[in-house]
Amino acid sequence: MATKTAIQWTDHTFNPWIGCTRVSTECDNCYAWSLSEFRGWAKWGHREPRHVTKTWRDPRTWNRHAERARTRHRVFCASLADVFDAEAPVGDGTSSGS
Repeated sequence: MATKTAIQWTDHTFNPWIGCTRVSTECDNCYAWSLSEFRGWAKWGHREPRHVTKTWRDPRTWNRHAERARTRHRVFCASLADVFDAEAPVGDGTSSGS
């Protein structure tokens, strides 16, 4: 995932993983699901594996740069996932739920 973004209100995007479980009709028009399907990043749904990204070190790097510049960076976190997903990956990238 890109660390720089064209989103005006944020400086970076960070997605620890991609995917979630569609739980209601509100999920029918989810931009993250359709973008993921289009790009082939991850299959979404119950018991589908989440795609763990390789950007886990990026927020620390951004923080160091912000400290040096004496500023704060705004980070859009989990735009392609649900941080409350019961099947979110744990440290080794496996799903935590069943």
